[in-house]
Amino acid sequence: MKPSSENTATESYPSPNSGYQQGYHGYQQRHSVDPVMTYNTLMSPPYQPKKSLVEAYLLAIPLGFLGAHHFYLRRPGFGVLYFFTFGLLGCGWLIDLFRMPVLVSDCNKRQTDLNLQYKKRLDDAYVLWFPFGFLGFHHFYLRNYGLGTLYLFTFGILGIGWIVDLFMMPRHVREANKLTQVPREKSTAVAVILAVSPAGLLGFHHFYLNRVIFGFLYMFTFGLLGIGWVVDWFRICVLVARHNRECQSTDLPEKTVDDAYVLWIPPFGLLGLHHFYLERPLWGMLYMFTVGCFGIGWLVDGCRMPCLVKDVNRNRRSAKQLLPTYATPITANNVTYPGATYNYQNNGFNGGMVGGADGTSAPTPGQPPVYPHMPYPQYYAPQYQSTGLTVPPDQPPPYVQQAGPLPPKGQ
Repeated sequence: MKPSSENTATESYPSPNSGYQQGYHGYQQRHSVDPVMTYNTLMSPPYQPKKSLVEAYLLAIPLGFLGAHHFYLRRPGFGVLYFFTFGLLGCGWLIDLFRMPVLVSDCNKRQTDLNLQYKKRLDDAYVLWFPFGFLGFHHFYLRNYGLGTLYLFTFGILGIGWIVDLFMMPRHVREANKLTQVPREKSTAVAVILAVSPAGLLGFHHFYLNRVIFGFLYMFTFGLLGIGWVVDWFRICVLVARHNRECQSTDLPEKTVDDAYVLWIPPFGLLGLHHFYLERPLWGMLYMFTVGCFGIGWLVDGCRMPCLVKDVNRNRRSAKQLLPTYATPITANNVTYPGATYNYQNNGFNGGMVGGADGTSAPTPGQPPVYPHMPYPQYYAPQYQSTGLTVPPDQPPPYVQQAGPLPPKGQ
């Protein structure tokens, strides 16, 4: 006996869209979903491959005095500092063995969150405070260049300031993190005075321009043996203009050819410093232990330096594009999940599809098909705006009603 249309039962079918039930008008959602989401919740691609704790320890134990683990964890500033101070006279290296899990975790977080790129850390400040706090290393790290200079020439204000900083360090770090969010433009006149004066041999002009890595490098090498200091006389105006442009930009600073060539100048180029600057730590270590691949690699780098700089900047831009930078909420009018659009979740429409008489789904006339197995979130093409409606219809289209009810199972 053929059942009447009034008694037609709704049947459930397993499908890839678990959580949706097929009924008279197509797919209907069984569970509620929050209709407001952001791109940050839909996708979170990594900035770069994650670093391994085991590999960090493998580098830290034999080569930690030279900062190998810091180069691996993309902390080139600390890497250079450890290289010239033998791991802060061994104290920093010993502390790092205990805090290595924290360093690796922080590195992986910074890869996916640009807001953490320039945040100062309390543990880093304390590591620099002991034993080099007498020379103001922790203040240079926190961009307190005035206090850093004062400590450098007074040995931590005769030790008194060094002791006070033991208790004031959390406050110093908080203040430094507030300042990093509001970069300030620098004066060309002040930078020129610092660069051409003897203070330039100690990198004071680099500290003034927030180039901390170059500042420490000049401090321990006396301006790259005076060569980098002299070169800076002629490019200091360019450095100031570059810094002021970066203050107006939200992008990561790009690597530059002039900085790379300054580090390429012997003997430091033979030790691979330009490769460390260009985020090529493996090549840097190779040059360090082979004296620039016996000088041959160093000569070749002098010819291909612009290409190396171009490649690293392209890779940094590509990696940044992977990050979810959108903040526009995805609401009921612009997102489709596999099984139902928010526009029609209460009316049974399946993302540009309607139910047919045989229980299958067919594309809505004039609309693109959307298939359940497609990766989500699914979006309509720009020329389509759902069915052209801004609110769900009270009744299904006439052709759905003309299609009749679903046949009973077994017929």
